[in-house]
Amino acid sequence: MKILVPTDLSENAENALAFAKAYALQQDASITLLYSYYAVYDFAAQATEIIQTIENDAKVAMKKSIKTYGDGIQMNYKIIQGTVSTAIFATVANGDYDLVIMGTQGASGIKKKLIGSNTATVIKESEVPVIAVPFGASFDAVQEIDVALELENENEGMFKKLISLTETWNLPYRIIHVITKPDFNKKILFKGMESYVNENFPDSEFSFEKLEEADAGKGLDNFLKDKPKCMLVMFSKDRGFFDVIFRPSHSVEMAYHTHVPLLVIK
Repeated sequence: MKILVPTDLSENAENALAFAKAYALQQDASITLLYSYYAVYDFAAQATEIIQTIENDAKVAMKKSIKTYGDGIQMNYKIIQGTVSTAIFATVANGDYDLVIMGTQGASGIKKKLIGSNTATVIKESEVPVIAVPFGASFDAVQEIDVALELENENEGMFKKLISLTETWNLPYRIIHVITKPDFNKKILFKGMESYVNENFPDSEFSFEKLEEADAGKGLDNFLKDKPKCMLVMFSKDRGFFDVIFRPSHSVEMAYHTHVPLLVIK
């Protein structure tokens, strides 16, 4: 497995790197640190000097990170000129990466509608799974994996990917669905989901919980306030629950992302 860890060399990014290292050790995976920058200068003559300074400083910092976190795993780094999201997507496309692990913004803990514009863009558009790590969250603190289902167009491949990414954690899974209005068909689907996962993943421990809340985002928010030691999993599809949660006009404040890691599987 190859893991890409974008960094802006902040304390928040360092926390995500520590999370990524713990995960990589468990998965026998390698890590590539990615630093991207967008140089702004007044005159073309300044370009070479500014770029060289930025890249030299970044190299020093990246080598320091590798020295600090690279013990026991294969770790390298890349420095790319461009925006955060474009650098990530280009690197993933050209490097056959399996997973992106990155820190979220909002380290102060202030509630936000989104978990930071860069992270939100990446988790919405990335073709590979993304783990967004909030400031202060640690790999070892995760004791349960909560999987939020919309019960709309989920497929077998999503669950196989989920298990392949998380089975080495040996943690219990909780499948949750927020009921926003009475829907007999979804009750049947939820019951069928229980049978499917128990039959196909007998070595994993699953529990199932239905939440009732008119607003799906608020339902998840309230649920996760009492689950500080979990990781939330969401399946990103072309349309549906995930898109509603991250629609800019939506009023839900994703407060739980200040303390709960989020795994998004496309």
